[in-house]
Amino acid sequence: MTKTWLIYALGGGWGHITRALSLGRIAAKHSKVRILTNSPYAHYLNAEGCLVQWIPDSAGFSATCQQVRHIILNAECDRLIIDTFPRGLGGELADILPQLQHIPRILIHRDINPRYIAAKNLRSFVAENFDAVIVPGEGKDLPFCDLPNVHHTAPWLIRSDVDLPERTLTRSHILKVNETIKTILVCCAGQAEELPLFAEIALKLHQEFPKCAVRILAADCPPNCQDLWISHHPGIECLAVADVVVGGAGYNTVYECAALRVPLVAIALKRLYDRQDKRAQAYCYWVQDIQSAIDTVKMLVDRIEPQKKPLPSYINGAVQAVHHIMSYKF
Repeated sequence: MTKTWLIYALGGGWGHITRALSLGRIAAKHSKVRILTNSPYAHYLNAEGCLVQWIPDSAGFSATCQQVRHIILNAECDRLIIDTFPRGLGGELADILPQLQHIPRILIHRDINPRYIAAKNLRSFVAENFDAVIVPGEGKDLPFCDLPNVHHTAPWLIRSDVDLPERTLTRSHILKVNETIKTILVCCAGQAEELPLFAEIALKLHQEFPKCAVRILAADCPPNCQDLWISHHPGIECLAVADVVVGGAGYNTVYECAALRVPLVAIALKRLYDRQDKRAQAYCYWVQDIQSAIDTVKMLVDRIEPQKKPLPSYINGAVQAVHHIMSYKF
């Protein structure tokens, strides 16, 4: 019988679904992978060999929780993988996980606000309800890192280095830029309401740097940015050929730029659970406002040459994670 992995990846942006696809595309080589998501961007994505089951983001809180519970309670799978939220995004898993002792349960432990962990008494819940915890490159100072069943990997990326397309092809066909022009890529990978902020940044960069190619990467065309807009997934393929990236400090944007060795000028965006300021401080040129972003880009543009070197090599933690999950003896 074919093995089936069910990945819970609820969350309103790109982050959870991209992380799930990073894992799922590798696991799908030997198992069926089913990803449960409510991301409004799900229909933009290549399913990467996985079955993506979308709960419309317009379904409402109660209906979403009800659907999630029904799907998981009736799932025929031999791995249940929960991304970030041990009890579920709305607490909908709290009373059903104890009923699933027959299914190996794995938590993907990304950095989240410790106030949330304390308020929901998550340490004891995780210890009682998860067979394994995997930390996808977020450090060893997270709240569950001292549990005995924790494994650490490098950050998970939706493309390994060998999977990236040739840089000249990406620049010419997707960004429509030749190799001699310095390229500034504005990455709008967060929530839909943040699109105007990044549109403003892109337009000001376009005005300030007439000798550079400025592009804005977003699912939908930002206001007044038709000539600068590109829509491409996965975004890592575009980040790989940029000279400077401007964006938020979400998981994927930060770790993709770090792996690719592309400087990221990041505005830490407010999130209920995610601590983007912590990530920005550790890995990025952290700025507080648009003018600071422009000033930092100027400093970077003045000292770099357009990238002509081969794409860098790096470790993809998703590959490590698949091996861990396959090797667990439950």
